[in-house]
Amino acid sequence: MHIKNSGCPLCRHTKSDGLRCKSPALATSAFCYFHQKHHRARPATISPGPFGKRCFHPLQDRQTIQRAISRVAQGIASNRISLSRAAKMLYALQLAISEIGKPQ
Repeated sequence: MHIKNSGCPLCRHTKSDGLRCKSPALATSAFCYFHQKHHRARPATISPGPFGKRCFHPLQDRQTIQRAISRVAQGIASNRISLSRAAKMLYALQLAISEIGKPQ
Protein backbone atom coordinates (compact mmCIF):
# COMPACT_ATOMS: atom_id res chain seq x y z
CA MET A 1 0.00 0.00 0.00
CA HIS A 2 1.46 3.36 -1.03
CA ILE A 3 0.57 6.41 1.06
CA LYS A 4 0.75 9.78 -0.68
CA ASN A 5 2.67 12.62 0.92
CA SER A 6 0.16 15.01 2.50
CA GLY A 7 2.44 18.01 2.03
CA CYS A 8 4.35 17.44 5.24
CA PRO A 9 8.17 17.48 5.02
CA LEU A 10 9.92 14.14 4.68
CA CYS A 11 12.96 12.91 6.56
CA ARG A 12 16.24 14.14 4.97
CA HIS A 13 18.28 11.08 5.98
CA THR A 14 20.00 9.32 3.08
CA LYS A 15 20.37 5.59 3.60
CA SER A 16 23.55 3.68 2.75
CA ASP A 17 22.00 2.52 -0.54
CA GLY A 18 21.61 6.16 -1.61
CA LEU A 19 17.82 6.27 -1.20
CA ARG A 20 16.14 8.78 1.04
CA CYS A 21 14.03 7.83 4.05
CA LYS A 22 10.41 8.66 3.22
CA SER A 23 9.04 8.91 6.76
CA PRO A 24 7.46 12.19 7.83
CA ALA A 25 9.95 14.55 9.51
CA LEU A 26 9.35 15.81 13.03
CA ALA A 27 8.10 19.39 13.31
CA THR A 28 11.28 20.37 15.17
CA SER A 29 13.75 18.48 12.96
CA ALA A 30 14.68 17.72 9.37
CA PHE A 31 14.56 14.01 10.28
CA CYS A 32 11.95 11.45 11.32
CA TYR A 33 11.80 10.20 14.92
CA PHE A 34 14.27 7.35 14.34
CA HIS A 35 16.82 9.27 12.27
CA GLN A 36 16.71 12.36 14.51
CA LYS A 37 17.94 10.16 17.37
CA HIS A 38 20.39 8.46 14.99
CA HIS A 39 21.96 11.74 13.86
CA ARG A 40 22.03 13.23 17.35
CA ALA A 41 23.69 10.10 18.77
CA ARG A 42 26.78 10.70 16.60
CA PRO A 43 28.78 13.55 18.11
CA ALA A 44 31.38 13.49 15.33
CA THR A 45 31.00 12.61 11.68
CA ILE A 46 34.43 10.99 11.60
CA SER A 47 35.54 8.70 14.40
CA PRO A 48 38.79 9.28 16.33
CA GLY A 49 41.71 7.29 15.01
CA PRO A 50 45.24 6.59 16.14
CA PHE A 51 47.31 9.46 17.55
CA GLY A 52 44.17 11.44 18.43
CA LYS A 53 43.44 12.31 14.79
CA ARG A 54 40.13 11.68 13.12
CA CYS A 55 39.96 9.05 10.38
CA PHE A 56 37.53 7.00 8.33
CA HIS A 57 36.71 3.40 8.97
CA PRO A 58 38.27 1.05 6.38
CA LEU A 59 36.93 1.57 2.86
CA GLN A 60 36.06 -2.03 2.04
CA ASP A 61 33.17 -1.81 -0.40
CA ARG A 62 30.78 0.58 -2.14
CA GLN A 63 28.60 0.82 0.97
CA THR A 64 31.43 1.97 3.27
CA ILE A 65 32.63 4.43 0.62
CA GLN A 66 29.08 5.80 0.28
CA ARG A 67 28.95 6.29 4.07
CA ALA A 68 32.31 8.08 3.97
CA ILE A 69 31.07 10.41 1.21
CA SER A 70 27.98 11.14 3.29
CA ARG A 71 30.16 11.93 6.31
CA VAL A 72 32.29 14.33 4.29
CA ALA A 73 29.13 16.05 3.03
CA GLN A 74 27.82 16.32 6.61
CA GLY A 75 31.17 17.75 7.69
CA ILE A 76 31.02 20.39 4.97
CA ALA A 77 27.42 21.28 5.79
CA SER A 78 28.18 21.67 9.51
CA ASN A 79 31.49 23.53 8.91
CA ARG A 80 33.46 20.78 10.65
CA ILE A 81 35.59 20.11 7.55
CA SER A 82 37.26 22.81 5.48
CA LEU A 83 36.50 22.84 1.77
CA SER A 84 40.13 22.18 0.85
CA ARG A 85 40.33 19.16 3.17
CA ALA A 86 36.94 17.91 1.94
CA ALA A 87 38.14 18.15 -1.68
CA LYS A 88 41.17 15.99 -0.83
CA MET A 89 39.00 13.49 1.03
CA LEU A 90 36.51 13.26 -1.81
CA TYR A 91 39.34 12.73 -4.28
CA ALA A 92 40.66 9.87 -2.13
CA LEU A 93 37.15 8.38 -2.04
CA GLN A 94 36.92 8.71 -5.82
CA LEU A 95 40.16 6.76 -6.14
CA ALA A 96 38.89 4.12 -3.70
CA ILE A 97 35.65 3.59 -5.60
CA SER A 98 37.52 3.33 -8.90
CA GLU A 99 39.63 0.51 -7.43
CA ILE A 100 36.60 -1.54 -6.43
CA GLY A 101 35.86 -4.12 -9.06
CA LYS A 102 39.34 -4.09 -10.56
CA PRO A 103 41.05 -7.47 -10.49
CA GLN A 104 43.79 -7.72 -7.91
